[in-house]
Amino acid sequence: MNKAIRTILIISLLAAATAMHAQQGLQIAGVFQKYSKQKGVTMVELSNEMLETYEMTLYKSITFKDAEEAMPYILHCLEADKKKARKVKEVMAGGEIESGYYQLPQVKEDINRFILFKTGKKGTATLIYIEGELDADDLVTMLFMKKN
Repeated sequence: MNKAIRTILIISLLAAATAMHAQQGLQIAGVFQKYSKQKGVTMVELSNEMLETYEMTLYKSITFKDAEEAMPYILHCLEADKKKARKVKEVMAGGEIESGYYQLPQVKEDINRFILFKTGKKGTATLIYIEGELDADDLVTMLFMKKN
């Protein structure tokens, strides 16, 4: 095998292993694995170039057009991961979670980890996992900055 191709293959495998390891130990990893290829579900992972722009090492989101069937599993996973969180902020409506922000303990120095969750109108739901050097203030600024 050509040395360049072998090098690219090894780098790709290491990147994939790092991404898989990133959510290791978190229940929400199961949500991404179980539902990412289902109809009506959109999963997004940012490229390295985009990650660097926002001081992230990993960004994964999964959006459900109709989350009714998946919701019990999603909520179960969030509840388990919430127990590990250092900071929890949730908005509840009618006893149900509308949105959640969870900052998890670092597993690597200077790498912060966040879980974001939001339900929308007509049964939609979005789950996001972010890892990187950005801190909570950076994340809030990024989420609420105005688009030009």
